[in-house]
Amino acid sequence: MFVKLGLFVSIVVWLAACSEGEANNEAGSPLAGQPRYVLGSVVIEPDDNRTTYVQAITSLEDGPFTNRNAIELPGNGTLLARGRQFYVGHTEEPTWSRYSVGDDGKLEKTGEMSLMNTGAASIDYGNVIIDDETAVSVFSEPAVAVVWDPSTMEIRGEIPLPFLERDGYALEVWTTVTHDGLVYIPGRWADWDGERIYPGVSLTILDPKEMKILGTAEDDRCASGGRPVFDEAGYAYVMGDGRNYSIQAFANARGEADTAPDNCLLRIAPGQTDFEADYYYTIPSLTDGKQSITELDTAVQGSGVAFAKMFYPEKLPEGVEPFGFDFWEVPAHKLWKIKLADPPTAEEVDDIPFAAIGFDSHAIGGRLYSGESPDGQDSEIYEIDPETNHAEKVFDMKGYFYGLYEIEP
Repeated sequence: MFVKLGLFVSIVVWLAACSEGEANNEAGSPLAGQPRYVLGSVVIEPDDNRTTYVQAITSLEDGPFTNRNAIELPGNGTLLARGRQFYVGHTEEPTWSRYSVGDDGKLEKTGEMSLMNTGAASIDYGNVIIDDETAVSVFSEPAVAVVWDPSTMEIRGEIPLPFLERDGYALEVWTTVTHDGLVYIPGRWADWDGERIYPGVSLTILDPKEMKILGTAEDDRCASGGRPVFDEAGYAYVMGDGRNYSIQAFANARGEADTAPDNCLLRIAPGQTDFEADYYYTIPSLTDGKQSITELDTAVQGSGVAFAKMFYPEKLPEGVEPFGFDFWEVPAHKLWKIKLADPPTAEEVDDIPFAAIGFDSHAIGGRLYSGESPDGQDSEIYEIDPETNHAEKVFDMKGYFYGLYEIEP
């Protein structure tokens, strides 16, 4: 994710059927062909006002894509997708709205569900769909996981998570993922006003079918781990990225750079719920001294191949220092491939540019799609082949790349 939680995304979700090129249409009109994808973007204004756009498109080759014909869905929110269904979670109220995508690209609201009884004021960002009848929404305030049925839009139950609360820190749960029917919740804690990142890694494992917590892995060898990525044998790898290098940036600002821990790789053995004591690799030891600045991502869970951006301080222009958050918006970061093993290896992705720190990449069909923005206003979308480690630009778009979802025929 791009922003710190204290200034987290004030997202207005816009749902549209438009693109620039062969499938270009007026707002609300049918597409030139059957929609195959939904594309999201975030436009950030100089005053940090943010707007998210989502549009149905027929082909990735129809770009460049703009947002000029978008149809607004009032309210702030987040987005899930499965099949031809899309689920919009609002941040001005704890409500999920479900939409279907027609053959003409138009959206129809087909259901709604309120989570008001959880005590939450809005839908948080830790949400996953496990299967057609099981989804989980994790909340940071109050700390609770809600299991619900996306086919009926009904709540199945709640799993309290009070142990994820830390005095003086705000909890972040937005990198929650699912794998083999289980849900993995990274616990990340930040005190943005006090410029502190909690110095530890946490990963809670839930069984949503059984409605129970299987365990929580914790480690203090590095800080603020994100989503796990799995290999073929079932090992779960977690990288402590210091909350997007923030723990290092805060130390830099204090003139205490040597006090911040190196970002590192940890792992959990198959069927276990604790980090292995003898598995530990620092990221700089794999990257010729460079620290990671995004968390792990993958094109295929279970492949053992991950990706993350690395920070190149020498690329910062004069007057921009590696603290605060302005340097996130400078093209001083580049995507690397990490082969998760013992020992792991890492190498730069071929033919991909230096870019600002944007939002998460998205995986479709065994490929990873990453938005690379040189200026925070426009993005180039690259398709990365994990096998060849080669990136190829597939289209341009307005704003930061926010997501790409495939629609079932």
